[in-house]
Amino acid sequence: MRKMFLFVVLALSIASLASADCSTLTFLTESLPDFAIGSPANFTIEAIGGTAPYTFQIVDGVMPAGLHMNSHGKISGVPREVADNTIFVLLTDANGCTLTQAFPIRTN
Repeated sequence: MRKMFLFVVLALSIASLASADCSTLTFLTESLPDFAIGSPANFTIEAIGGTAPYTFQIVDGVMPAGLHMNSHGKISGVPREVADNTIFVLLTDANGCTLTQAFPIRTN
């Protein structure tokens, strides 16, 4: 009986992943603001579509010294250097749908 239950749960999980519509997942945030050296940063990258909750991860590029981004897309910290970088952010929704977008990030 327990094996049957596990099989049904697994089958439903696979079916829900197979039927997930990843085409609606997108970044709501189009660009990042410039951040001022010595001033606290507080900005959140946002997404829409897909299935919440979303997670965000930098998969390439480097944040300017003093800035950090958490898994909820929140950029915080106090920039310590002039920088003109590009970060690539991986967006993942609850169904495992993914999308990557490049964001220029500047501090001055």
